[in-house]
Amino acid sequence: MSHGTPRRRTVRRVLLVALVVVLLLVAAGIGGYLYQNVTTFDKAMTAVREAGFVEREARVDGVRLAYAEGPDNGEPLLLIHGQGSRWQDYMKVLPELAREHHVFAVDVPGHGASGRLDPRRYTNVFVGDVLADFVEQVIGEPALVSGHSSGGLLALRIASAHPELVRGLLLEDPPLFSSTMPRLVKTTGGAMLVLADEYLKAGSPHADYQRYFLEHSDYFAFFGPLAGPIKNHAVSKATEQPGEPVELFYLPPVVTVFFQGLVDYDPEFGAAWVRDGGRWYDGFDTEAALRAVRVPTVLVHTNYFEARTGTAYDDRGILMAAMDSHDVSRALDLLPRGTQLVQVQSGHLVHFERADAYLDAFRKLDARVH
Repeated sequence: MSHGTPRRRTVRRVLLVALVVVLLLVAAGIGGYLYQNVTTFDKAMTAVREAGFVEREARVDGVRLAYAEGPDNGEPLLLIHGQGSRWQDYMKVLPELAREHHVFAVDVPGHGASGRLDPRRYTNVFVGDVLADFVEQVIGEPALVSGHSSGGLLALRIASAHPELVRGLLLEDPPLFSSTMPRLVKTTGGAMLVLADEYLKAGSPHADYQRYFLEHSDYFAFFGPLAGPIKNHAVSKATEQPGEPVELFYLPPVVTVFFQGLVDYDPEFGAAWVRDGGRWYDGFDTEAALRAVRVPTVLVHTNYFEARTGTAYDDRGILMAAMDSHDVSRALDLLPRGTQLVQVQSGHLVHFERADAYLDAFRKLDARVH
């Protein structure tokens, strides 16, 4: 029986081959995506070790500080991570930074392998002064200081209160003005801190804060209808492996890197921003600190949500960034004349998500210092 003319059979064969090729390309793309997800951290940390970084520990003002130190290739640079993170989240930029600098990446007290503090000592003044003494006692000379998010506020404390220890300042998407109470609770970043306070009030019902956070936050909301199943899977993983960071092979590293630091995070650090009207700010005035800065400064602002929607706020009035445009303008009015603003359409963790943009901002600072 005939199955069509030779021309039709040829067309069918061509279409079949085309379909097979498309399916193979899709499979290869998915395979490559998944392979990247499960290998990114190991590859990046291998590059960090090959660049000469070693992990060390120091005791400063009675506080145990864990840090990574690179080879002495130039001027010292102190990196201060953000809330819920650890020094390793700089993994993508450390090898490049170490080419011409002596890099020190520290775990903030209450994070990573550094010691935990009495809850009353979690203030920007106390922690910032401990890190200032780290510069003086461990680094041993004035340094460039780069701080991300809450680490930016700590960097600001060092630069404003201990100017003799800082040669240049990079503020990477710090929550200037937005992280004070009561405004804090209406920001996307504030949810984690409110949950930390609620977790402690509940008597720490689980083995670690990571599981509580996963159960009660909307961290995966940007996945839309898939958020529920992803959340359930993540909670299940956290329950099965308490004390281990949740890693889901189908999620990109920029999503799961957060959990690398969350498992060692002291929720008392977060609660300090909420309790007693926000005691993290006891003795610290953001406006006065910005005005006191005298060194070359670069301010990085992530504006992905605002650039896409025309506003930094969602329909609930939640600030979907660390700062809105008004906060940025206010900060620039207070910082030294000539401060450079770098706008990046990125998520909050620029040095991980957009390593190229972070390095470009750092080079701008480095050029101004020299």
